[in-house]
Amino acid sequence: MISQLNSFKRQPRAEICWHMHLFIVRHGEAEQHSHNDSSRNLNHNGRQESIRMGRWIAQQCEQFDLVLMSPFNRAIQTWESMQAQGIRCKQFVYLTELQPEADVETSLSVIQAYSDGLDNVLVVSHLPLVCHLVDELVVEPCPLFATGTTAVLNLSKDHIKGHLEQIISPAQVPNDIPLRA
Repeated sequence: MISQLNSFKRQPRAEICWHMHLFIVRHGEAEQHSHNDSSRNLNHNGRQESIRMGRWIAQQCEQFDLVLMSPFNRAIQTWESMQAQGIRCKQFVYLTELQPEADVETSLSVIQAYSDGLDNVLVVSHLPLVCHLVDELVVEPCPLFATGTTAVLNLSKDHIKGHLEQIISPAQVPNDIPLRA
């Protein structure tokens, strides 16, 4: 038996090439005034933007491993409107590190820790953070996010920065994507 083990030649392990699709969404348009920023709700247009983006995202990825979102009302309402369009997730987490003025490095560290090894992750947050996150994660420059806009990033563990696959605003979503009741 020992001689058999000694004669076994160990084959080099293939490197695991991990890729993740990260969807970064800016919340839909919100009310202008509220007693504090965290309690601002989506307005009618913001709900419509979130529904349109939810329809589009559901066509791209119906099942997310994880959804990370700001605990602000407008981010939660954006996720709820998108989810009603058929998007499912295995787990979701509210993170204070995704609030509008959060520290970018801290936000990135938290997103990376939660999403390590996952395939499809969706983040719902705010300006200016969404732009800073995209700038830090991909080689392409990040355009300014209109409300409801989604950036789709392709990240790889073996590269320092990934690529911006697509950025789409609610106004760019085709009208022929079916609406879910």
